Amino acid sequence: MEKGKIFISYRQSDTQSEASRLKEDLVEVFGEENVFFDIETLEPGLNFADAIEKTLSQSKVVLVMIGPTWAEVKDEEGNLRLFKENDWVRREVAMALSMEGVRVVPVLIKKAILPSASQLPDNIKELAGKHWKEISISRWKYDVGVLIKSIEQVIPKINKTEPKPDPIRRPVPKPPKSWWAKNYLWVLGVFVAFLIIGLIPDDEPYYDDPIDSNREYVTDDFNQEASAQLSEDGPLNVQGNWVVYSNGQIVSSFVMNQYPEEIQFVEYDVNGSNVGTGTGSISGNTLYLDYYNSYYDSYGEFILKTSNGGRSWEGTLKVVGSNQELTAALKRN
Repeated sequence: MEKGKIFISYRQSDTQSEASRLKEDLVEVFGEENVFFDIETLEPGLNFADAIEKTLSQSKVVLVMIGPTWAEVKDEEGNLRLFKENDWVRREVAMALSMEGVRVVPVLIKKAILPSASQLPDNIKELAGKHWKEISISRWKYDVGVLIKSIEQVIPKINKTEPKPDPIRRPVPKPPKSWWAKNYLWVLGVFVAFLIIGLIPDDEPYYDDPIDSNREYVTDDFNQEASAQLSEDGPLNVQGNWVVYSNGQIVSSFVMNQYPEEIQFVEYDVNGSNVGTGTGSISGNTLYLDYYNSYYDSYGEFILKTSNGGRSWEGTLKVVGSNQELTAALKRN
């Protein structure tokens, strides 16, 4: 049987949602019948090991999804599952590596690092030397597109049949309106106007309500320094509104929401239109941000540092897919 399938191997506790999302993207390009997604697409009634071996034998590309905990998951006794011979992820990878004509591609998710050979069992140490691809959550569309381009070199994409357009339906002409149908609103408006004028009294009392020049107005000033102070047990606080500078010029603004595990933000241009989204994290006095700009359809990576407790940040903006590297800064709005 000719090989021409894509097999997705993943650990459920590590990258289940990302693997499912990737499978949907691959199906769009290569077709439902050409993408094997773990037990979801295995034939019923077969022994699990036999079914895995059969599907791998039909595959030309095996994508090994590796997240931050892929090699660190332990069983109930505290032993690393990857080093147990009955670990299905290990068995899938080992079988794929042993087969001729199968291209095994590690796919790194959520900033995971490819394990070294010393971190892998003997029968899958070869995985550490494979060329890998990375998929960032904030750059998902771009990174998956790069992965698909590399797969297309060995597996052709399907030809989609465009649906035929519906025949043009000509509107049915309506009969012409009478004079009354065209002008009844004007006649009704004139009648109401005369009625209102008739109800207005001749003398209307006048009330003098001068502005009190001694009245005090209170405003609340946003305390910029308080929102950027270092908390006792956590990272610097970047919650709130920020002005974005590039090469010394204001280019946009970020509205950041800070959570224990990550930072999420929305980008607005100078006219207030939503033009981007992204995620990030803080390590010490360094802020890492990955974002997608929908206006330019581009992805970028900010690496910024602060020397004043988080009141402002300075560093670089790298545009993914090009050699552009711009100076960038964030200042509280």
